[in-house]
Amino acid sequence: MSRARNWKLLRNQVIGFQQLPGSATAKLRTVWCRNHSNMIYPTVSIGIGSYNNAGYLEILLDSVRAQTYPAIELIVVDDCSVDNSVAVVQQWMERTGYPVTFVRHEQNQGLVRTFSHCTQLATGSYLSLVGSDDVLEPELIALTVAEFARQPPSCGVVYTDCRLIDADGKEIASSFLRYFNPAYADQPPQGNLIVPLLRGLYLPTVTTTVRREALEAVGPHDETLFSEDLDMWLRISRKFRFVHLPGTLGAYRVHNRSAIHTNRLSLNETYFRIYRKAYFEGPEEWAAARHSLADHAEHYYASEGPEAVARLWYAFKETRLPKVGLFWLMARLGIKYSTLRPLMSR
Repeated sequence: MSRARNWKLLRNQVIGFQQLPGSATAKLRTVWCRNHSNMIYPTVSIGIGSYNNAGYLEILLDSVRAQTYPAIELIVVDDCSVDNSVAVVQQWMERTGYPVTFVRHEQNQGLVRTFSHCTQLATGSYLSLVGSDDVLEPELIALTVAEFARQPPSCGVVYTDCRLIDADGKEIASSFLRYFNPAYADQPPQGNLIVPLLRGLYLPTVTTTVRREALEAVGPHDETLFSEDLDMWLRISRKFRFVHLPGTLGAYRVHNRSAIHTNRLSLNETYFRIYRKAYFEGPEEWAAARHSLADHAEHYYASEGPEAVARLWYAFKETRLPKVGLFWLMARLGIKYSTLRPLMSR
C-alpha cells in the first residue's frame, strides 16, 4: 500500500470515528489500530523528564507500553534523581524488554534542560514531552497521529484534554482545561493561540504533541527559563496552527511536589523573561501580554518574592494599572499582600 493511500485511509478513518458515539468509537479505534499492521507509521517520540518520581514512574512507563500506536520511540532522561527512579526505569526495561533510550544526568540540570535533552535525542516525526508522574490513555498517540494526518502541514501542534488526579491516582477533576480556565473548556481555541495563552489558557503538556517541522522552525528550548511550555507554545503559534482533538486522553498528576505547588516564584519569573523578549505583535497581543504581566506581578507579590518591589514597578510602568501601582507602593512600604488583599475585597 502506498504512503499516500495510507494517509488517505488514516484521514477517512478519523472522520468516520468522529461521527460515532463514544463507546463505539473507542472500541473501533482500538480494533483499527491493531488490525492495520501493514501500514507505514511515522515514529512518535515520547520524552519523559524524570526527577524524584519513583513512585509514579512505572505507572507512566506502563501507559506508554500500552499505547495502541505501534511506532513509538521512548526516551527517558533522569535529571540526577536522589530517590530510586533510576532503578525503577532499569528494572522496568529488564522486565518488559521495551526499547528505551535511557540517559542519566550526573548533575541536576532542571526541567527545561532535561526536556531539551529529550528533544535533542528524539528522531520521530512527532514529539510528546511528558512529566514522570503523569499517565497516558492507550489511544492517545494513535488518535493524535490520525488527527495530524487529517490536517495540513500548517498544523504544528495537536492537543487534547486530560483528567487531573492526585498522588493516589484519584480523580480531582475530569477536565484539565475546565479546571484551570473554564472560559476555554467548552470551545477550546485553535489556530494561533498567542492571545488565549496570554489570557490564561493552559495546555496539558501530557496530551500535547508537536510536529518535528514546527520544533525545527522555532529553534531549541530556551534553557534560561524555569518552565518551557508557554515560551515554546507562543513561538510555535507565530508560525503554525494548533488543533484541538476532542476527548480526554491522559491524566495530569497533582501532588505536594508538583511545580504548581513548589515553584510558584520561578513560574512567575519565567513569564517576566518571556515578556521581555517582546515578540508580541499588534494591539490585541500586547494588551493580553500586559494583562498577564500584571497578574504575574501580583502573584509574585502574593508569594512574597524577594524582588517584589522591582517586579511590581516594572509591571506598573508597562501596564499603568492603578492596582499594580498600589501593590508596588505597599510592597515598598513593607506591607504584605496577605494584609492588603482582605482590605481590597471589602
